[in-house]
Amino acid sequence: MNNEVSVKPYSVGEILGLWALVTLPMFLIRFALMPRLVPVVSIHPGILYWLLMIVGMMWQFVLSVIILKKELGTLTWEKLKKRLWLNHPIHPKTFKVYKLAYSFTIPIILYAFFFESSGLFTFVGATLNRLFPFMAPAGYADIQNLVSPEFVGAWYLIGIALVSCLFNYLLGEELFFRGILLPQMRGAFGKWDWAMNGVLFAAYHLHKMSDIPVLLVGSFFYGFLNAKYRSFWPAVIIHGVEAIPLLIAVTAVVLGLM
Repeated sequence: MNNEVSVKPYSVGEILGLWALVTLPMFLIRFALMPRLVPVVSIHPGILYWLLMIVGMMWQFVLSVIILKKELGTLTWEKLKKRLWLNHPIHPKTFKVYKLAYSFTIPIILYAFFFESSGLFTFVGATLNRLFPFMAPAGYADIQNLVSPEFVGAWYLIGIALVSCLFNYLLGEELFFRGILLPQMRGAFGKWDWAMNGVLFAAYHLHKMSDIPVLLVGSFFYGFLNAKYRSFWPAVIIHGVEAIPLLIAVTAVVLGLM
């Protein structure tokens, strides 16, 4: 089965250049823009930061569309499907649809959760913050600080959360890293394309750099199934499962349950 389109594989330089185009805006928002806006803008700092992060992820979507337009010309479904691997997983030997591969996301989700969300490894970031205070996130950068009585009844938070999830787990980060980059990384990194994709994805989080060591462990395998089975969707499932606790928590805050 032909699951590719004729696009020249990216060089290491091209990959790093594109990575910088999505990483630097997020870094500058966190360390340059926010410190200047917080004293002069009346919007709650946590909400402002969240909105600007969403803008940064929207830029990833815009950049992805620009790249696709340049590479493919007309953006037909068939071209997009092949370029971005928008198909069910394909068995690497039989070249037939292999939906069983979706079940392989479960151990990776559990593995990533253990390192990123269990709380057992928060000491890593805390240690880095003590050693390098400039890494420590400002209060507004921690979404947990939005758990406050002032947001009871603030239904707009659910709208923000939905848009954030859309661009975080599908049209922004995932589209760029696993849709644009990963299918074009084999020429530069060979069979380790998925691993380098995870490294780049973890390193992209310079806007919360003390979290990178822990993020790296989970991110390392985000693109593994995508690369092995030439499908965009496994990483969307692995990464997107994070949306569930976020949406539950935001709804609880709005309802005054937290």
